[in-house]
Amino acid sequence: MTDPIENAGETTSIGLPAIQIPLTSTSDRPLSPSDVQTISKLAPGSALLVSTRGPESRYLLDEDVITVGRDPKADILLDDFTVSRQHALFRRVKGGYQVEDAGSLNGTYVNMKRVDSAVLHNGDTIIIGRYRLMYFTKAAVVSQ
Repeated sequence: MTDPIENAGETTSIGLPAIQIPLTSTSDRPLSPSDVQTISKLAPGSALLVSTRGPESRYLLDEDVITVGRDPKADILLDDFTVSRQHALFRRVKGGYQVEDAGSLNGTYVNMKRVDSAVLHNGDTIIIGRYRLMYFTKAAVVSQ
């Protein structure tokens, strides 16, 4: 048996600063030629979300209202604990879409700013939980 050490109840804690990982890290995937081709073929009034962080995915926006969340009934299912069951929705507006937060816990971000609602423009980045999605309409691709 070992003898007890006097004053063993004293502890020392060392605080370390939080590590911030920039959202522009190399884990973001660039658009592929297939992504660009798909964007160029979009119908008028529709848009495409391209996942640049998280699972490689594309989501077509072609309805008046599209729900996003962890709920299996969501139109766009983002199955991760950082996404609320009813996280956000995309609503068709004149010439495109707007994103609206649906009272999510972690918030919805457009171009790194937390928003309740925002009209989207080509190239905008939408962050929902761990997912990063880029928004495009056909107008994003210039025909030559």
